[in-house]
Amino acid sequence: MANKHNLISRLTRIVEIFQLQGENGLTFSELNDKLKNSFIDEDHSVSLRTFQRDLKDIESSLKIKIVYNKAKMKYILLDDATQKTSKNSQRFTIESLKMLNIAQDVSNNDFILIDNRKVTGLENYSTIKEAICLKKHLEFNYQKFDQYKANKRKLMPMALKESKSRWYVVGFEIKDGLKINTLKTFALDRIYNCEATTEFILKDTIDIQNHFKDFMGVTTKPLDGFSEKTTVKIETSIEYGKYFSTLPIHQSQKNEIENGKTIITLQVIPTMELVAEILSHNHQIKVIEPKELVNIVKKTISQNLKQYN
Repeated sequence: MANKHNLISRLTRIVEIFQLQGENGLTFSELNDKLKNSFIDEDHSVSLRTFQRDLKDIESSLKIKIVYNKAKMKYILLDDATQKTSKNSQRFTIESLKMLNIAQDVSNNDFILIDNRKVTGLENYSTIKEAICLKKHLEFNYQKFDQYKANKRKLMPMALKESKSRWYVVGFEIKDGLKINTLKTFALDRIYNCEATTEFILKDTIDIQNHFKDFMGVTTKPLDGFSEKTTVKIETSIEYGKYFSTLPIHQSQKNEIENGKTIITLQVIPTMELVAEILSHNHQIKVIEPKELVNIVKKTISQNLKQYN
């Protein structure tokens, strides 16, 4: 019987194979041929009965449905619209499984190199998840990077959000016994002595995903002069534009080629997090619209230069 690592590897690979095939699908025989060539160390081909069991595991665990199409006489991966499942959720699930496989390989091989750094904050994940699911207040000590000591905070937690490999808890803060009606984010790696406490009742409903959709990352404080979504245009070379095709700045991003340049268009509410992302690419990119954002970027660069005078 396959161990858990091999099972996860196989299920992940089955989904990857069907994602690559798209609408064409695969016969069971074609899938098995691809599974045979997927792993160096052993043959991962399966019996039809095992494959059918795998499909049930994939659907129940990953919410991804692979079905047999009688007309094509092939198995196909149902698209997200048919499954009513978030594409981002599917992608995150698959990427997480890939990382689990990599983690297993890291412990067994010396040809996989990772940064020697400590990831903190995830020890609070289970407590925060419990508080969100059971609608309990979350109480914790929180220490910002620019503070010398932690402050006691109380939160009505609504969601967990990931951005650039960092995790945040999103919710309404309680101050002096009153709810502050502005969503705040707290980084998990700055939270200490975290516990779920008393239950709460939230009278108003809020769409957390919709709250963040017009912003980049987790920062929702607009820059001065910006209160609504605006069109941001960024110019870069065709070559460097390929980088943003594989790693978009924002979900609204559109790329076009104009006069030998790549023009990146975003529909966002500008924040300092967006400015920081722009500056992180140095001379490779240039903001061309709106003028107000161009001026903010120029001012930020000027302030940075003063440190070296």
